[in-house]
Amino acid sequence: MQEQKNLQSATADLNSLRTRRASLQQQIQLMGINPNNISNGNLQSMLFVSSPLSGTVSNVFAKIGSYVDVSSPVAEIVDNGSLHLDLNVFEKDLPMLKVGQTIHFTLTNNPTTEYDAVVYSIGTAFESDSKTIPVHCNVKGNKTGLIDGMNITAIVSLNNVTSPAVPTEAIVEADGKFYIFIKTDKEPEEHHEEGEEGHDHKEAEKGKEAEPKITTNFEKIEIIKGVSNMGYTAITFVNDIPKDAVIVTKGAFFINAKLSNTGEHEH
Repeated sequence: MQEQKNLQSATADLNSLRTRRASLQQQIQLMGINPNNISNGNLQSMLFVSSPLSGTVSNVFAKIGSYVDVSSPVAEIVDNGSLHLDLNVFEKDLPMLKVGQTIHFTLTNNPTTEYDAVVYSIGTAFESDSKTIPVHCNVKGNKTGLIDGMNITAIVSLNNVTSPAVPTEAIVEADGKFYIFIKTDKEPEEHHEEGEEGHDHKEAEKGKEAEPKITTNFEKIEIIKGVSNMGYTAITFVNDIPKDAVIVTKGAFFINAKLSNTGEHEH
């Protein structure tokens, strides 16, 4: 009877050892070591830590001689081939975005090269205090030159959405505001120095009538700038303008400079 108890105890101990052996083998395998290559005469004092992905080491957190546990990051690795685009979209613009939509974007520091991305996920919560919603996009095609953390300028392709736009060179900036010029029939307000009369001192030569002076008057109109693309910029008028208004599309900079130099009003 005693021998039977000893056999049961030995069997239980053996099963416990087998379980512990299997557990240790699993731990060793997680360390990147083949348990079959370990013996009393072939022990390893060094571990090779393999990255779960291929890429470039962007940051190293561990130091030689420091203790590292399973919850401590050792290094940060970036796989630029798997980069995705993150956009922060305002609440008012969210209804215009949908999964599968095409995004065209350029690098802020290199606007000459354009990249394409496709929306694959739209956030359902606001991002911190910015009151924006994150929109995630997969970058398509060429990813050369893209690095994690770069700032980009994105243009979203919308269907059946139009907006007033003018050539970008038609917009001028003054005192932190933006303006365009329209052709007008209004007469410019005249400015006279103190002591001067309100008429032209130049008299026509005797016996000759003065030739009529042909002038074109312009009115400065304040606008709010929108997005720019392909040489055009979307605008919103601060005040309504006539529907048949003729907008200056070239030379707006020089008109603004002329008004600034002469002190004339907005005509």
